[in-house]
Amino acid sequence: MANSYFQFKQFTIYQERAAMRVGTDGVLLGAWSRLEPSRRILDVGTGTGLIAVMAAQRSSAQIDAVELDFDAACDAAYNVQRSPWSDRITVYGVDFVDFYQKQSIPRYDHIVSNPPYFVESLLPPDQKREKARHAGSLDYEVLFEGASRLLLPEGRLSLIAPADMEEHLIFVALLHGFYPVKFTYVSGIAGRAPKRLLSEWSRRRNPLETTLLSIERRGAGYTAEYVALTRDFYLKM
Repeated sequence: MANSYFQFKQFTIYQERAAMRVGTDGVLLGAWSRLEPSRRILDVGTGTGLIAVMAAQRSSAQIDAVELDFDAACDAAYNVQRSPWSDRITVYGVDFVDFYQKQSIPRYDHIVSNPPYFVESLLPPDQKREKARHAGSLDYEVLFEGASRLLLPEGRLSLIAPADMEEHLIFVALLHGFYPVKFTYVSGIAGRAPKRLLSEWSRRRNPLETTLLSIERRGAGYTAEYVALTRDFYLKM
């Protein structure tokens, strides 16, 4: 049975209700996203609230976090309340489409999201995990459409996705007027093909910055790059 909580250096994430627990993807995105000098940040599909709390640790921004699943939103609200930055984070238990359609003006400097990614896989049997993991409930089209409405003109959108979704992401982004700013290809083991893509998007067309990140070296533990990225969060880094 998975642990009911995950202890970080400055906060704890309780995850008794949420279908998707703390994982490497969320920590990567929360640590990698270039959040400063944002004054207002939105975390879409916050789950346990992990990325929202990480964003609060890394910035001075006001942070809104949106989560459709009731149980996950309850975990997120609890985690926010217990964090040192509860006065700067608000959790909304609503569907993201409803959330952005009710916003009359752009207001965010940065949007972050660790969205569902099993776009073409068989649906898992548990319905809560289906919502959390299957792109039928929060897909890239919805994210970029929402970002086009909510981001300020100079705003950025940061995502983590499977590496093989790169072409699809670029296609959808261009449809909504966004261009890639930075791609980091993430490999679990150094020398292996990337499994994840960390991406940053903007309305401005600039040269694309690309980097590689490996989490571990075979037989030698975590890489120096991964330790440097996550040391402010993981207890043993």
